[in-house]
Amino acid sequence: MNAFSLVWDDLLEGLFPRRKLLADIRSRWGQPGSGKAWRASAHFDLVRGSVADGDVDDKTWLDLEFPKIFARFDTTITPLGRQYLFSMMRTYVEDPQLLAERYHGAQALRSGDALRERIQLVLTALKDDGYADVVGIVFGEAPRAVKYPRLLLLWSAAGLLTLLGVLGSILPAWALFVTVAINVIIIIRTFGSLRRDSEALKRCLAMLPVAEALVRLGDDSSGFKAMAQLRAQRPERKQAKVTLRGFSLFQNELVQWLSIWLNITFLLELVAYARVLKHVAEVRGVLQSTWALLGEIDASIAVACALECAPEHCLPELSRAQLIDIEDGCHPLLARPTSNSLRLNGRSALIAGSNMAGKTTMIKMVGINIILGRTMGFCLASRAVLPQSAVMASIRREHSVESSKSHYFAEIERLQTFIEYARQHRCRVFVIDELFSGTNTIERIAIARAVL
Repeated sequence: MNAFSLVWDDLLEGLFPRRKLLADIRSRWGQPGSGKAWRASAHFDLVRGSVADGDVDDKTWLDLEFPKIFARFDTTITPLGRQYLFSMMRTYVEDPQLLAERYHGAQALRSGDALRERIQLVLTALKDDGYADVVGIVFGEAPRAVKYPRLLLLWSAAGLLTLLGVLGSILPAWALFVTVAINVIIIIRTFGSLRRDSEALKRCLAMLPVAEALVRLGDDSSGFKAMAQLRAQRPERKQAKVTLRGFSLFQNELVQWLSIWLNITFLLELVAYARVLKHVAEVRGVLQSTWALLGEIDASIAVACALECAPEHCLPELSRAQLIDIEDGCHPLLARPTSNSLRLNGRSALIAGSNMAGKTTMIKMVGINIILGRTMGFCLASRAVLPQSAVMASIRREHSVESSKSHYFAEIERLQTFIEYARQHRCRVFVIDELFSGTNTIERIAIARAVL
Protein backbone atom coordinates (compact mmCIF):
# COMPACT_ATOMS: atom_id res chain seq x y z
CA MET A 1 0.00 0.00 0.00
CA ASN A 2 2.83 2.39 0.87
CA ALA A 3 4.63 1.61 -2.38
CA PHE A 4 1.43 2.19 -4.31
CA SER A 5 0.95 5.55 -2.52
CA LEU A 6 4.49 6.63 -3.44
CA VAL A 7 3.98 5.69 -7.09
CA TRP A 8 0.62 7.45 -7.12
CA ASP A 9 2.13 10.61 -5.57
CA ASP A 10 4.96 10.60 -8.13
CA LEU A 11 2.42 10.24 -10.93
CA LEU A 12 0.35 13.14 -9.61
CA GLU A 13 3.44 15.32 -9.25
CA GLY A 14 4.45 14.55 -12.82
CA LEU A 15 1.00 15.37 -14.16
CA PHE A 16 0.37 18.32 -11.85
CA PRO A 17 3.70 19.98 -10.92
CA ARG A 18 1.89 22.83 -9.17
CA ARG A 19 0.62 20.28 -6.65
CA LYS A 20 4.17 19.62 -5.45
CA LEU A 21 4.98 23.34 -5.38
CA LEU A 22 1.90 24.04 -3.30
CA ALA A 23 2.74 21.24 -0.87
CA ASP A 24 6.25 22.64 -0.48
CA ILE A 25 4.89 26.17 0.10
CA ARG A 26 2.50 24.92 2.76
CA SER A 27 5.19 22.90 4.51
CA ARG A 28 7.42 26.00 4.82
CA TRP A 29 4.69 28.24 6.25
CA GLY A 30 5.28 29.13 9.88
CA GLN A 31 8.85 27.78 9.75
CA PRO A 32 12.11 29.76 9.98
CA GLY A 33 14.16 30.39 6.86
CA SER A 34 16.72 27.95 5.51
CA GLY A 35 19.62 30.39 5.89
CA LYS A 36 20.28 30.62 2.13
CA ALA A 37 21.46 34.21 1.72
CA TRP A 38 23.40 34.09 -1.56
CA ARG A 39 23.75 37.64 -2.95
CA ALA A 40 21.13 38.90 -0.50
CA SER A 41 22.93 42.23 -0.06
CA ALA A 42 23.27 42.96 -3.81
CA HIS A 43 20.46 45.52 -3.98
CA PHE A 44 21.44 47.22 -0.72
CA ASP A 45 25.05 47.52 -1.89
CA LEU A 46 23.89 49.31 -5.06
CA VAL A 47 21.46 51.77 -3.45
CA ARG A 48 23.14 52.23 -0.07
CA GLY A 49 23.28 55.87 1.03
CA SER A 50 20.68 57.00 -1.50
CA VAL A 51 17.85 57.07 1.08
CA ALA A 52 17.65 60.18 3.26
CA ASP A 53 16.30 58.22 6.23
CA GLY A 54 19.65 56.42 6.67
CA ASP A 55 20.58 52.80 7.13
CA VAL A 56 21.84 50.36 9.74
CA ASP A 57 25.64 50.56 9.83
CA ASP A 58 27.76 47.46 9.30
CA LYS A 59 29.05 47.05 12.84
CA THR A 60 25.61 47.44 14.40
CA TRP A 61 24.26 44.92 11.89
CA LEU A 62 26.90 42.39 12.96
CA ASP A 63 26.93 43.19 16.68
CA LEU A 64 23.17 42.70 17.02
CA GLU A 65 23.36 39.41 15.07
CA PHE A 66 21.20 40.61 12.21
CA PRO A 67 22.75 38.19 9.68
CA LYS A 68 21.25 35.35 11.74
CA ILE A 69 17.98 37.23 12.19
CA PHE A 70 17.77 37.84 8.45
CA ALA A 71 18.42 34.15 7.78
CA ARG A 72 15.57 33.25 10.15
CA PHE A 73 13.17 35.75 8.55
CA ASP A 74 14.14 34.93 4.96
CA THR A 75 11.46 32.54 3.70
CA THR A 76 11.22 34.32 0.35
CA ILE A 77 10.54 32.43 -2.87
CA THR A 78 12.70 34.53 -5.21
CA PRO A 79 16.15 36.16 -5.12
CA LEU A 80 14.30 39.45 -5.78
CA GLY A 81 12.36 39.04 -2.55
CA ARG A 82 15.48 38.05 -0.64
CA GLN A 83 17.35 41.14 -1.81
CA TYR A 84 14.37 43.41 -1.12
CA LEU A 85 13.95 41.96 2.38
CA PHE A 86 17.64 42.56 3.13
CA SER A 87 17.34 46.19 2.03
CA MET A 88 14.17 46.62 4.10
CA MET A 89 15.90 45.37 7.23
CA ARG A 90 18.83 47.74 6.73
CA THR A 91 16.99 50.94 5.78
CA TYR A 92 15.31 53.18 8.36
CA VAL A 93 11.89 54.66 7.59
CA GLU A 94 10.82 58.03 8.97
CA ASP A 95 7.23 57.82 7.72
CA PRO A 96 4.99 56.09 10.32
CA GLN A 97 2.33 55.52 7.66
CA LEU A 98 4.71 53.47 5.50
CA LEU A 99 5.70 51.36 8.52
CA ALA A 100 2.01 50.82 9.35
CA GLU A 101 1.32 49.78 5.74
CA ARG A 102 4.11 47.21 5.94
CA TYR A 103 2.77 45.76 9.17
CA HIS A 104 -0.88 45.66 8.10
CA GLY A 105 0.05 44.32 4.65
CA ALA A 106 1.96 41.44 6.26
CA GLN A 107 -0.95 40.81 8.61
CA ALA A 108 -3.36 40.64 5.66
CA LEU A 109 -1.12 38.12 3.90
CA ARG A 110 -0.77 36.15 7.12
CA SER A 111 -4.52 35.71 7.47
CA GLY A 112 -5.30 35.34 3.74
CA ASP A 113 -4.02 31.82 3.08
CA ALA A 114 -5.63 31.43 -0.36
CA LEU A 115 -4.30 34.71 -1.77
CA ARG A 116 -0.86 34.22 -0.23
CA GLU A 117 -0.45 30.75 -1.72
CA ARG A 118 -1.64 31.86 -5.15
CA ILE A 119 0.90 34.69 -5.09
CA GLN A 120 3.69 32.31 -4.08
CA LEU A 121 2.79 29.87 -6.85
CA VAL A 122 3.13 32.67 -9.41
CA LEU A 123 6.43 33.83 -7.89
CA THR A 124 7.97 30.35 -8.26
CA ALA A 125 8.60 31.27 -11.91
CA LEU A 126 11.37 33.57 -10.60
CA LYS A 127 12.85 31.27 -7.96
CA ASP A 128 16.02 30.34 -9.85
CA ASP A 129 19.24 31.71 -8.31
CA GLY A 130 20.09 33.32 -11.64
CA TYR A 131 17.49 36.01 -10.92
CA ALA A 132 19.89 37.39 -8.31
CA ASP A 133 21.76 38.98 -11.25
CA VAL A 134 18.74 41.00 -12.40
CA VAL A 135 19.39 43.67 -9.77
CA GLY A 136 22.67 44.58 -11.46
CA ILE A 137 20.95 45.31 -14.79
CA VAL A 138 18.07 47.18 -13.14
CA PHE A 139 19.92 49.27 -10.53
CA GLY A 140 23.60 48.98 -11.40
CA GLU A 141 25.68 50.19 -14.30
CA ALA A 142 24.37 49.87 -17.83
CA PRO A 143 24.94 46.47 -19.48
CA ARG A 144 28.21 46.14 -21.31
CA ALA A 145 28.01 47.21 -24.93
CA VAL A 146 28.97 45.22 -28.02
CA LYS A 147 31.94 46.56 -30.00
CA TYR A 148 31.30 47.49 -33.63
CA PRO A 149 27.54 46.77 -33.66
CA ARG A 150 27.07 47.80 -37.31
CA LEU A 151 29.87 45.55 -38.49
CA LEU A 152 28.36 42.76 -36.40
CA LEU A 153 24.98 43.26 -38.10
CA LEU A 154 26.57 43.09 -41.56
CA TRP A 155 28.47 39.91 -40.67
CA SER A 156 25.29 38.35 -39.27
CA ALA A 157 23.48 39.11 -42.51
CA ALA A 158 26.38 37.56 -44.43
CA GLY A 159 26.09 34.43 -42.28
CA LEU A 160 22.38 34.17 -42.99
CA LEU A 161 22.95 34.60 -46.73
CA THR A 162 25.70 31.96 -46.61
CA LEU A 163 23.33 29.50 -44.93
CA LEU A 164 20.65 30.16 -47.52
CA GLY A 165 23.22 29.87 -50.30
CA VAL A 166 24.43 26.47 -49.09
CA LEU A 167 20.85 25.21 -48.64
CA GLY A 168 20.06 26.40 -52.18
CA SER A 169 23.22 24.76 -53.54
CA ILE A 170 24.50 28.14 -54.71
CA LEU A 171 27.51 28.07 -52.39
CA PRO A 172 29.73 25.12 -51.39
CA ALA A 173 29.31 23.59 -47.92
CA TRP A 174 32.81 24.67 -46.83
CA ALA A 175 31.63 28.33 -46.95
CA LEU A 176 29.20 27.60 -44.15
CA PHE A 177 31.89 25.78 -42.15
CA VAL A 178 34.18 28.82 -42.44
CA THR A 179 31.36 31.13 -41.33
CA VAL A 180 30.52 28.91 -38.35
CA ALA A 181 34.20 28.74 -37.32
CA ILE A 182 34.50 32.54 -37.39
CA ASN A 183 31.23 32.87 -35.46
CA VAL A 184 32.45 30.49 -32.76
CA ILE A 185 35.59 32.61 -32.35
CA ILE A 186 33.45 35.77 -32.11
CA ILE A 187 31.19 34.15 -29.52
CA ILE A 188 34.13 33.00 -27.41
CA ARG A 189 36.02 36.28 -27.62
CA THR A 190 33.08 38.70 -27.49
CA PHE A 191 29.88 37.18 -26.27
CA GLY A 192 31.57 35.15 -23.55
CA SER A 193 32.18 38.30 -21.51
CA LEU A 194 28.65 39.58 -22.23
CA ARG A 195 26.84 36.35 -21.45
CA ARG A 196 26.03 37.24 -17.85
CA ASP A 197 24.48 40.58 -18.85
CA SER A 198 22.57 38.89 -21.66
CA GLU A 199 21.12 36.25 -19.35
CA ALA A 200 20.26 38.90 -16.75
CA LEU A 201 18.48 40.92 -19.43
CA LYS A 202 16.42 37.87 -20.40
CA ARG A 203 15.44 37.46 -16.76
CA CYS A 204 14.47 41.14 -16.59
CA LEU A 205 11.98 40.44 -19.35
CA ALA A 206 10.75 37.36 -17.49
CA MET A 207 9.62 39.63 -14.64
CA LEU A 208 7.00 41.28 -16.86
CA PRO A 209 4.73 38.24 -17.46
CA VAL A 210 5.03 37.31 -13.77
CA ALA A 211 3.81 40.77 -12.84
CA GLU A 212 0.89 40.33 -15.25
CA ALA A 213 0.06 36.93 -13.76
CA LEU A 214 -0.12 38.52 -10.30
CA VAL A 215 -2.41 41.24 -11.62
CA ARG A 216 -4.75 38.57 -13.00
CA LEU A 217 -5.19 36.94 -9.59
CA GLY A 218 -8.37 38.95 -9.09
CA ASP A 219 -9.91 41.79 -7.18
CA ASP A 220 -9.35 40.16 -3.79
CA SER A 221 -5.68 41.19 -4.09
CA SER A 222 -6.43 44.88 -4.63
CA GLY A 223 -6.40 45.57 -0.88
CA PHE A 224 -2.67 44.86 -0.81
CA LYS A 225 -0.99 48.10 -1.90
CA ALA A 226 1.88 46.57 -3.90
CA MET A 227 -0.60 44.48 -5.91
CA ALA A 228 -2.67 47.57 -6.64
CA GLN A 229 0.46 49.37 -7.83
CA LEU A 230 1.29 46.47 -10.14
CA ARG A 231 -2.18 46.78 -11.62
CA ALA A 232 -1.77 50.53 -12.13
CA GLN A 233 1.54 50.07 -14.00
CA ARG A 234 0.24 47.65 -16.63
CA PRO A 235 0.47 50.18 -19.52
CA GLU A 236 4.12 50.97 -18.74
CA ARG A 237 5.01 47.28 -18.65
CA LYS A 238 3.29 46.64 -21.97
CA GLN A 239 5.25 49.48 -23.54
CA ALA A 240 8.49 48.13 -22.07
CA LYS A 241 7.76 44.72 -23.57
CA VAL A 242 7.22 46.33 -26.98
CA THR A 243 10.43 48.35 -26.64
CA LEU A 244 12.46 45.24 -25.82
CA ARG A 245 10.64 42.94 -28.24
CA GLY A 246 13.85 42.28 -30.16
CA PHE A 247 15.18 40.37 -27.19
CA SER A 248 11.88 38.97 -25.90
CA LEU A 249 12.07 36.45 -28.76
CA PHE A 250 14.52 34.47 -26.61
CA GLN A 251 11.82 33.93 -23.95
CA ASN A 252 10.26 31.43 -26.37
CA GLU A 253 11.17 27.84 -25.45
CA LEU A 254 11.62 26.76 -29.06
CA VAL A 255 13.99 29.66 -29.77
CA GLN A 256 15.93 28.86 -26.58
CA TRP A 257 16.34 25.27 -27.77
CA LEU A 258 17.50 26.41 -31.21
CA SER A 259 19.60 29.33 -29.92
CA ILE A 260 22.94 27.49 -30.03
CA TRP A 261 22.48 26.79 -33.76
CA LEU A 262 21.11 30.26 -34.49
CA ASN A 263 24.11 31.78 -32.71
CA ILE A 264 26.85 29.82 -34.40
CA THR A 265 25.20 30.25 -37.79
CA PHE A 266 24.54 33.99 -37.85
CA LEU A 267 25.03 35.31 -34.27
CA LEU A 268 21.32 35.96 -33.75
CA GLU A 269 21.40 36.43 -29.96
CA LEU A 270 24.47 38.66 -30.04
CA VAL A 271 22.85 40.85 -32.71
CA ALA A 272 19.58 41.01 -30.77
CA TYR A 273 21.50 41.95 -27.61
CA ALA A 274 23.36 44.73 -29.43
CA ARG A 275 20.16 46.08 -31.00
CA VAL A 276 18.10 46.11 -27.81
CA LEU A 277 20.85 47.48 -25.59
CA LYS A 278 20.27 51.09 -26.63
CA HIS A 279 16.64 50.83 -25.49
CA VAL A 280 17.32 49.50 -21.99
CA ALA A 281 17.76 53.00 -20.59
CA GLU A 282 14.29 53.95 -21.87
CA VAL A 283 12.56 51.24 -19.82
CA ARG A 284 14.88 51.14 -16.83
CA GLY A 285 12.40 52.99 -14.62
CA VAL A 286 9.68 50.44 -15.41
CA LEU A 287 12.06 47.54 -14.75
CA GLN A 288 13.08 49.11 -11.43
CA SER A 289 9.49 49.56 -10.25
CA THR A 290 8.54 46.03 -11.39
CA TRP A 291 11.56 44.56 -9.59
CA ALA A 292 10.73 46.54 -6.43
CA LEU A 293 7.05 45.59 -6.39
CA LEU A 294 7.72 41.89 -7.01
CA GLY A 295 10.44 41.93 -4.35
CA GLU A 296 8.18 43.77 -1.91
CA ILE A 297 5.36 41.26 -2.35
CA ASP A 298 7.70 38.31 -1.79
CA ALA A 299 9.38 40.02 1.19
CA SER A 300 5.99 40.90 2.71
CA ILE A 301 5.02 37.22 2.69
CA ALA A 302 8.31 36.44 4.46
CA VAL A 303 7.46 39.07 7.09
CA ALA A 304 4.01 37.50 7.46
CA CYS A 305 5.70 34.15 8.07
CA ALA A 306 8.00 35.73 10.67
CA LEU A 307 4.97 37.19 12.47
CA GLU A 308 3.34 33.75 12.39
CA CYS A 309 6.41 32.34 14.18
CA ALA A 310 6.63 35.17 16.75
CA PRO A 311 5.12 34.71 20.23
CA GLU A 312 4.31 38.45 20.42
CA HIS A 313 4.36 41.26 17.87
CA CYS A 314 2.92 44.73 17.50
CA LEU A 315 2.96 47.87 15.39
CA PRO A 316 5.17 50.28 17.37
CA GLU A 317 4.37 53.90 18.04
CA LEU A 318 7.10 56.34 17.02
CA SER A 319 7.86 59.24 19.35
CA ARG A 320 10.04 62.30 18.97
CA ALA A 321 10.52 62.35 22.74
CA GLN A 322 13.50 60.70 24.44
CA LEU A 323 11.43 57.62 25.18
CA ILE A 324 11.95 53.87 24.88
CA ASP A 325 9.01 51.88 26.17
CA ILE A 326 8.95 48.16 25.33
CA GLU A 327 6.57 45.73 27.01
CA ASP A 328 7.18 41.98 26.88
CA GLY A 329 9.98 42.33 24.36
CA CYS A 330 11.54 39.14 22.94
CA HIS A 331 14.78 38.29 21.18
CA PRO A 332 14.03 36.73 17.74
CA LEU A 333 16.81 34.12 17.91
CA LEU A 334 15.62 32.43 21.11
CA ALA A 335 13.48 29.33 20.71
CA ARG A 336 11.73 29.84 24.07
CA PRO A 337 12.37 33.49 24.92
CA THR A 338 11.70 35.09 28.28
CA SER A 339 10.04 38.43 27.68
CA ASN A 340 11.43 41.59 29.25
CA SER A 341 10.07 45.11 29.60
CA LEU A 342 12.00 48.37 29.65
CA ARG A 343 10.92 52.01 29.96
CA LEU A 344 13.44 54.83 29.63
CA ASN A 345 12.00 58.34 29.62
CA GLY A 346 14.67 60.98 29.15
CA ARG A 347 17.39 58.83 30.69
CA SER A 348 19.75 55.96 29.96
CA ALA A 349 20.16 52.59 31.67
CA LEU A 350 23.14 50.75 33.13
CA ILE A 351 22.40 47.03 33.35
CA ALA A 352 24.46 45.01 35.85
CA GLY A 353 24.33 41.43 37.03
CA SER A 354 26.20 38.16 37.33
CA ASN A 355 27.66 36.23 34.41
CA MET A 356 25.11 34.36 32.28
CA ALA A 357 22.26 36.44 33.70
CA GLY A 358 21.19 37.62 30.24
CA LYS A 359 22.50 41.20 30.28
CA THR A 360 23.81 41.11 26.70
CA THR A 361 20.67 39.37 25.44
CA MET A 362 18.57 42.04 27.13
CA ILE A 363 20.37 45.00 25.55
CA LYS A 364 20.44 43.25 22.16
CA MET A 365 16.69 42.67 22.42
CA VAL A 366 16.12 46.40 22.90
CA GLY A 367 18.38 47.41 19.99
CA ILE A 368 16.95 44.74 17.67
CA ASN A 369 13.35 45.71 18.36
CA ILE A 370 14.03 49.40 17.77
CA ILE A 371 15.64 48.59 14.42
CA LEU A 372 12.84 46.18 13.43
CA GLY A 373 10.25 48.79 14.39
CA ARG A 374 12.03 51.53 12.44
CA THR A 375 12.64 49.40 9.32
CA MET A 376 10.07 46.60 9.10
CA GLY A 377 7.17 48.17 10.98
CA PHE A 378 6.87 45.62 13.77
CA CYS A 379 8.36 44.84 17.17
CA LEU A 380 8.53 41.47 18.87
CA ALA A 381 6.67 42.81 21.90
CA SER A 382 3.11 43.25 23.15
CA ARG A 383 3.49 47.06 22.98
CA ALA A 384 6.28 49.44 22.00
CA VAL A 385 6.96 53.17 21.85
CA LEU A 386 10.20 53.88 20.02
CA PRO A 387 12.29 57.02 19.51
CA GLN A 388 12.73 58.24 15.94
CA SER A 389 16.43 57.53 16.05
CA ALA A 390 18.90 55.17 14.51
CA VAL A 391 20.66 52.57 16.67
CA MET A 392 24.42 52.12 16.98
CA ALA A 393 26.01 49.21 18.81
CA SER A 394 29.40 48.31 20.25
CA ILE A 395 29.24 44.75 21.51
CA ARG A 396 31.70 42.55 19.67
CA ARG A 397 35.40 43.31 20.11
CA GLU A 398 37.65 43.01 17.08
CA HIS A 399 41.42 42.77 17.00
CA SER A 400 42.86 43.58 13.57
CA VAL A 401 46.44 42.40 13.11
CA GLU A 402 46.52 43.93 9.62
CA SER A 403 45.68 47.44 10.89
CA SER A 404 47.66 46.99 14.14
CA LYS A 405 44.57 47.95 16.16
CA SER A 406 43.97 46.31 19.53
CA HIS A 407 40.52 45.60 20.96
CA TYR A 408 40.91 48.69 23.12
CA PHE A 409 41.90 50.99 20.27
CA ALA A 410 39.06 49.72 18.03
CA GLU A 411 36.57 50.42 20.82
CA ILE A 412 38.03 53.90 21.36
CA GLU A 413 37.44 54.66 17.65
CA ARG A 414 33.90 53.31 17.75
CA LEU A 415 32.92 55.29 20.84
CA GLN A 416 34.50 58.44 19.41
CA THR A 417 32.07 58.02 16.50
CA PHE A 418 29.21 57.63 19.01
CA ILE A 419 30.14 60.92 20.69
CA GLU A 420 30.35 62.76 17.36
CA TYR A 421 27.00 61.39 16.20
CA ALA A 422 25.38 62.31 19.52
CA ARG A 423 26.68 65.88 19.30
CA GLN A 424 25.38 66.15 15.74
CA HIS A 425 21.99 64.67 16.77
CA ARG A 426 22.42 61.94 14.15
CA CYS A 427 21.77 59.15 16.65
CA ARG A 428 20.35 58.95 20.17
CA VAL A 429 20.34 55.21 20.90
CA PHE A 430 23.68 53.56 21.68
CA VAL A 431 23.92 49.93 22.78
CA ILE A 432 27.24 49.19 24.50
CA ASP A 433 28.29 45.96 26.20
CA GLU A 434 31.09 45.73 28.81
CA LEU A 435 32.52 49.16 28.20
CA PHE A 436 36.34 49.18 27.76
CA SER A 437 36.76 45.61 28.93
CA GLY A 438 40.01 45.46 26.96
CA THR A 439 42.03 47.49 29.48
CA ASN A 440 42.88 47.46 33.19
CA THR A 441 40.23 48.17 35.83
CA ILE A 442 41.41 51.62 36.96
CA GLU A 443 41.62 53.08 33.44
CA ARG A 444 38.47 51.24 32.42
CA ILE A 445 36.35 52.84 35.15
CA ALA A 446 37.80 56.32 34.56
CA ILE A 447 37.34 56.38 30.80
CA ALA A 448 33.93 54.69 30.93
CA ARG A 449 32.69 57.35 33.33
CA ALA A 450 34.08 60.12 31.12
CA VAL A 451 32.43 58.71 27.98
CA LEU A 452 29.06 58.13 29.63
